Amino acid sequence: TFETHRQRLFGNPWQTRELLRLLQQQNPPTTPPIQINADLSHWFCACERVFDATSPRDAPWWPSLLETLSSTHCRFVHARFGWSQGPQMADPSLEACQGERELQEHIWKVLLRGMIITRQLPSVCLEPEFGPPPYLPVHPETQEPLTDLAKTVAYTKERLKILFQEVVAEMEERGD
Repeated sequence: TFETHRQRLFGNPWQTRELLRLLQQQNPPTTPPIQINADLSHWFCACERVFDATSPRDAPWWPSLLETLSSTHCRFVHARFGWSQGPQMADPSLEACQGERELQEHIWKVLLRGMIITRQLPSVCLEPEFGPPPYLPVHPETQEPLTDLAKTVAYTKERLKILFQEVVAEMEERGD
C-alpha cells in the first residue's frame, strides 16, 4: 500500500492521477490495482487548499480522481483534518475550521462508500491519525501545543463514527 504523502511518489493529486492512468494503460487487465493509503491532508497542504468538487477550480478534475481512488485503489484512510497551510489542524472542532472540515468529511464518506459498496471489502481501515509537533501546531514563542492532542484525536474518532453510521444508513436505505 502506497501513502499519499508530500515529497513522495503520490505526493500530489495530479501526479497520482497520471501514475494511476499509466499503470492502468501499461498493465494487463488481470493485474491487481495498486493500493493507496489516502492521507489526503498532505495533498491539501502541498496544494494549499482542501479540494471542493463544487468549485470551478476543482470540479473539472477532483470528482473523477476521488471516484477512481474510492472505487479502485483506496485501502486505508489516514483521517487527519488538514488545511491549506498544514497537514494537521490544531483543533478541527473549532467553528473557524467548519468549511474545510466539512469538505474533508465529504471526501471520507466518498472513500468509505467506495471501499464498502463498490469494492465490497470485508473490512475498512479508517484511522484518526494526528501527531505531536511538528505536525501539531505550537505557539511560536513557547513551543507549547495549541491544543490537546488526545482531545483532537477523540473528536475526530467521534466524527468518523458518525460518518460511518451515515454511510451504513445510506446503504441500508438503498438496499446495498
